[in-house]
Amino acid sequence: MSAFSGQKLDKIPAHVPPELVYEYDNARDPRMLEDPHARMRSLIQEAPPIFFTPYNGGNWVVTRKKAIVDITMNPEVYSNSFIAAQASGGHSGEHKEQQPGLMLLPISVDPPQHTAYRAPLNQPLAAKSVAGLETTIREMTNELIDKVLAAGRCDFLSDVAEPLPVTLFMKLAGMPTNRLAEFRHLATQATSATVDHATREGVFKRIAGILAETIKARQEKREDDLISRLLDANIDGRHPTFQEMLGYSVTLFLGGLETVVNALSFGVRHLARDQELQAKLRADPSLLPGAIEELLRLYGIASTPRLVMHDDVCHGVQFKKGDIVLLLLPAANYDDEAFPHPEQLIIGRKEQHQTFNTGPHRCVGLNLARLEMKVFYQEWLKRVPPFRLDPQAPPRFMGGFNLAITSLPLVW
Repeated sequence: MSAFSGQKLDKIPAHVPPELVYEYDNARDPRMLEDPHARMRSLIQEAPPIFFTPYNGGNWVVTRKKAIVDITMNPEVYSNSFIAAQASGGHSGEHKEQQPGLMLLPISVDPPQHTAYRAPLNQPLAAKSVAGLETTIREMTNELIDKVLAAGRCDFLSDVAEPLPVTLFMKLAGMPTNRLAEFRHLATQATSATVDHATREGVFKRIAGILAETIKARQEKREDDLISRLLDANIDGRHPTFQEMLGYSVTLFLGGLETVVNALSFGVRHLARDQELQAKLRADPSLLPGAIEELLRLYGIASTPRLVMHDDVCHGVQFKKGDIVLLLLPAANYDDEAFPHPEQLIIGRKEQHQTFNTGPHRCVGLNLARLEMKVFYQEWLKRVPPFRLDPQAPPRFMGGFNLAITSLPLVW
């Protein structure tokens, strides 16, 4: 069975009680395509906390914070290791013995190996290390604002949200910055839930081919970039192999080219619809860090699947070995038990949102994402007059493993 292939199961598995079946297609649900996060909230209100959807080959969906945290903290039962198979040509329910595939490092390994693979990323992506990029981010943000300011309008996604994090990431990793449109297309295809299996496999091959060129160049001559640093990393007393370098690079590529683009776009859409909040943040920029955390909570992007390694009862629900469980992180941010008044943006909330996940696989790039967002909002709110959505052209969305905006026209 292929992950997110769109087909619906004819028969619900015997261990799934009928009252836990809820029809939700993570890629094609019409309400999700109309407004992704309103749909996340409705799942909290309408669906069981853990439900089984017959779409896309059938899988469990977990929407509550407590259950998600418990699952992420238990990698022996809920494994990430099968994610590698999807990238290499295996299907979501299969294991990766069939061919040595692309391991998405450190995502597609579980502890204790995960700890060794993640360690080389911790230092270069620590808050102190990325702080040195602040000036570069500010310059890049202002260059992008210069290009659109006089026009009084832009498509925020293609004019600002894509070029800023993507170009920054390319520079950071040591990749060519002149292929932005091509790279973004590949990243969205790789995480889209509506591309067929053969297309996805081809996309991963193309991404790996592009990254292989950069890795080979850095093997010959180190530069001041992340790929050079990873080549010299110590993984249990040795340097990473070429295949492992590809695994790291593909993970960084997808993280750098998808998540922040969408987090910025959803956040700006919120501000475009809330003139009062815009004015408040312009008047007092010290409120920005708290506002950014709330925008991150209200507009989670990524969901992450797990493979059940042996039968387990989780929060009263029986999972069987081989089941796929999708942790719907953007929905967990609307969980009433975890967040009082979850639809409201409340600056200064203390509860930790799920946008960056929890447990061993908590997002390694979160310091860089927060810095990019802080600098972007500082400059944008300082320089761009009060902006709103273009009444003639509403935003467009897509679903899949990442909730995404495909177009966001603004006017000011």
